[in-house]
Amino acid sequence: MRRAQLIRKLVLDSHYVIDEHLVASAILARATARGLIGGVAFRNDPPPPAAVRSFRPSSHARSFRPCTIRAFDRRRVAAHLGLL
Repeated sequence: MRRAQLIRKLVLDSHYVIDEHLVASAILARATARGLIGGVAFRNDPPPPAAVRSFRPSSHARSFRPCTIRAFDRRRVAAHLGLL
């Protein structure tokens, strides 16, 4: 953070010269590399988002399933409905 602030201050005070043509060439070269090579990664790229493992707020939260009737309860319900 300090280094970025120092560079910003030097640029604003005109003590740090930036070659616009060189910066533009670097941007174009990077875009060309990304276009030609699918999975190219550069050192200062932002990290990829972490994979989402669960939508639950904690590991102790109950899961939401369409049917939570146990096997015993299914037989009892089936017998009650006359399906057995």
